[in-house]
Amino acid sequence: MPADSQADWRTRAGGLLAAPWVLALVVTVANAAKPVLVDDTAYLAYARQVAAHPGDPYGFVMFWWTVPEPAMTVLVPPVVPYWLAVNVAAFGEYPWLLKLWLYPFVWALAWALRELLRRFARGTEARVLPLLVLSPAVLPTVNLMLDVPALGLGLAAVAVFARAADRASWRLAVAAGALAALAMQTKYTALLVPPALLWYGVTHRRIGLALVAVAVAVAGFAAWEAFLVAQYGQSHFLFHLNERQSATATLAEHLQKKADLAPPLAGHLGCLGIGVTLLAAVVLGVPRTVVAAAALLWAACSARIVFAQPSGVSVATFWQSFGWLFLLGLALCARPLVFRRGVRVRWSGDAAFVVGWVLLEVAGYFALTPFAAARRVIGLALVGGILVARLMSRVGRSRPHRRPPGWVFGFGVAAGAAVAALDTLDAFPEKACAERATEIVAAQRPTGTVWSAGHWGFQFYCERAGMKLVVPGGSVLQPGDVLVLPAYPNGDELFRPHAGTVPLTPPPWAAVAVAEVVWDDAIAGQTIANFYAGYNPIEGRRHPRLRVVVYRVVAPWAVPRE
Repeated sequence: MPADSQADWRTRAGGLLAAPWVLALVVTVANAAKPVLVDDTAYLAYARQVAAHPGDPYGFVMFWWTVPEPAMTVLVPPVVPYWLAVNVAAFGEYPWLLKLWLYPFVWALAWALRELLRRFARGTEARVLPLLVLSPAVLPTVNLMLDVPALGLGLAAVAVFARAADRASWRLAVAAGALAALAMQTKYTALLVPPALLWYGVTHRRIGLALVAVAVAVAGFAAWEAFLVAQYGQSHFLFHLNERQSATATLAEHLQKKADLAPPLAGHLGCLGIGVTLLAAVVLGVPRTVVAAAALLWAACSARIVFAQPSGVSVATFWQSFGWLFLLGLALCARPLVFRRGVRVRWSGDAAFVVGWVLLEVAGYFALTPFAAARRVIGLALVGGILVARLMSRVGRSRPHRRPPGWVFGFGVAAGAAVAALDTLDAFPEKACAERATEIVAAQRPTGTVWSAGHWGFQFYCERAGMKLVVPGGSVLQPGDVLVLPAYPNGDELFRPHAGTVPLTPPPWAAVAVAEVVWDDAIAGQTIANFYAGYNPIEGRRHPRLRVVVYRVVAPWAVPRE
């Protein structure tokens, strides 16, 4: 093949691999291989309800905490359940198909990121877009959850509004507002989108258009809540807002609780933002040997966590150290975008918007986060990537020696693939143990009810097998029944599958253990539950991933409430 033709082929291939639809397809297919895990089960329950009763999304009882409660009490806005319900109604309940059904949301995320990179960092999108979409911030985090769909719609709202501002288009401003309303009714963390639209209007002197977009967003959001008030006598959003505000705490206690969110902010960014961290270092002029050493250190320490079970203190220190480097990198990248020499302001509407957007994401994290989790920092990881890409686009023209080498982008993508692979592995024990327990139960030929305990993915697969969840203070097990019960390593930490606040251990006179199902493997690293509700994205473990005990009930046992 001639050299010119070969170069042209490589250019076309590189452009295809950086296309939003291709990147979204990669993420979606990878996600489809993962079993149901953590909060997926709750969203499937709401989708099931909507498929059967489209006008009554919260008209059922949801068993998600310690005891069954009205569905309104679980924080599940409507957009994703309604979207999933269309597929459930048409084809039935197949998790892999429902994950493929989320492709439009993932495509919206990839498309919006490309448009925003073109708008604020033109020329970087072919390299930075794969770094962001295939990073640990996106590739492992889709599942059947709300975060990536909300971000896809929210980022699309900002991208469309940027076009509206460029063209002075009221129609595009209305469309941006409609997307923002959908984003907020996908997940309430998207309440940050209207302030971002207003900030864009301020920095680009389009206040009128911004007010139109925000008004449409608020009206669309409020219209759904008004429907719920008419249907149930209460707003889902206001119910959960009041629940949070009703928690009794002094101002000092509230501030301390928010301060406690700083270490996990850094901890999760140390994983989700590693590609952006290395990119920022190169763009800022850090010697490439130092950047390469940092990448090797990150890879070596991550491998040690995954394979060697280090102590919890050293794990937290490692993740948080790289997370603080991420935040420091953003601050250092923001400075030359906003200031010239010294403290002289370099005014640019685009630069001011991107820097302000990053600050808004940081403030939103502390304001809206109820507990630490990797998904709380996805938005900051992506918007921070846009900020670094903007400086990259400026530096690349004036200082070619600071252009990032290709391995930086490859490293970021490899990190995303590695985290996604570990998370996929860690998602299988609940499915496999529930299915194996079902086989054991069938061999026992129970004459009564088959009971189980534990939520998240375990609940989904146990209920699909026909098991009935134990209700503390409500269930009475009888001779001939069978109980399938997770066995936790200890009672002080959060282990999968979460089963509420009441320990469920049948007394020896009431039930006899007849079998045990254990999932264990040579890989020590785990993401469940710490990636989804914890301080560290990846931790080592010194116990099986999941152990399930099958009991035969031999005497009546009323499950205690406390």
